[in-house]
Amino acid sequence: MLSLATTVTGLLCLGTLIAAQSPTGNQTNTNTNTNTITGLPASLYVDNAPDHLRPYVIRQYATAQSTVLRGEVFRFYITGPSSNNAFTLVTVNAPQNAVLNVLPHIHERHFENFYNYKGRFQLWAQGEDNTTQETRVLTQGDFGAVVRNSTHTFQMMDPDSQMGGAIVPGGFEAVFFAIGKNRSSTTHTPYDPHFASETYPLGSSNSTMSGEQSFDVYNQPQFTPRRDALNGTAPANTTWHDGPNALAPFGQPYFIANGFGPKFINNETGYQIIQPLVTAEQSGDLNFTTSTISLSTTPENVTIPTWQIRETVALQVLEGMLWVQIAEYDVAVMTVGDVALVPGGVQFRYWTETWFAKMMVLCQGSNGVDSQLIARGGSYDAVVFPNEWV
Repeated sequence: MLSLATTVTGLLCLGTLIAAQSPTGNQTNTNTNTNTITGLPASLYVDNAPDHLRPYVIRQYATAQSTVLRGEVFRFYITGPSSNNAFTLVTVNAPQNAVLNVLPHIHERHFENFYNYKGRFQLWAQGEDNTTQETRVLTQGDFGAVVRNSTHTFQMMDPDSQMGGAIVPGGFEAVFFAIGKNRSSTTHTPYDPHFASETYPLGSSNSTMSGEQSFDVYNQPQFTPRRDALNGTAPANTTWHDGPNALAPFGQPYFIANGFGPKFINNETGYQIIQPLVTAEQSGDLNFTTSTISLSTTPENVTIPTWQIRETVALQVLEGMLWVQIAEYDVAVMTVGDVALVPGGVQFRYWTETWFAKMMVLCQGSNGVDSQLIARGGSYDAVVFPNEWV
């Protein structure tokens, strides 16, 4: 495990950490910045994902090309065009549903990540070469990885549920734009409260599914979701919130309960606890990683490094607040659910001034922020950082 450094300089491995800079004097958050970098818009903030690759920050419950489908509101914070097809990042807000929210189906070209932001939903998945169908009831912070050619479906279980995550490669939002309806709300409510009193039978609401193969959606009518989950999991011999959860080998779907997966700690510039959800091994030729990172404050005698990653990086706040500076933009102060996208080659730095913050990081390539922090850190057993600075 690395000792806590008082400054981070000269870490030039693949040009990822290029300098150490103090956050002092960067406490402001403004939308009126005039950026001096050629070709970048004046404002970092957007209400919809841009139609091209550029740095941006988008708030939770922004318009985000909101689309309604079967009583669910889909918000697309990152799209194929806005990430140069690196990934799509979507959240779904919906009430409790008495039936499945979607017919069982597979994707041949897309890896779909399911993360529970709040509430509960049940997820079923069965791999292409796996005879065992598995299911989990996901609560806040739980994760499910649906790899290509895995039959899957889900059902919302609580009145205020939010799920989502990355779909790789980007561009999968096109199917929702094709079959859903544009949605606007002056209050930006998570979903229309009238949805809670409606029922959405699968047969009528998915009548277009046979035409969705061009969007990489293949109906699997022979799949019958098992209903024998005990303590949120099935089959009976599977470990869920009662023991360690491992990331599966390439090509197999898997589930990681909140805090029960592998953990690493990096203490170069304060404490960061990295919990990988998808590594290069699981993503394979799709070449991406995603992890949660829990952050401490930064000690007074420690400066904050500037990152410059070759591929696209996205950050989403899960707890607390995150301070992010991208290129020469003013510092963005991000709260829960907010998303920042940083194109490859653009400098950025992040930190928190709250006592504890947690974010999800999504990285194109195998040498992103999470991978590098893990490589320069060490294995760890806890989900919170130590009581004292080391």
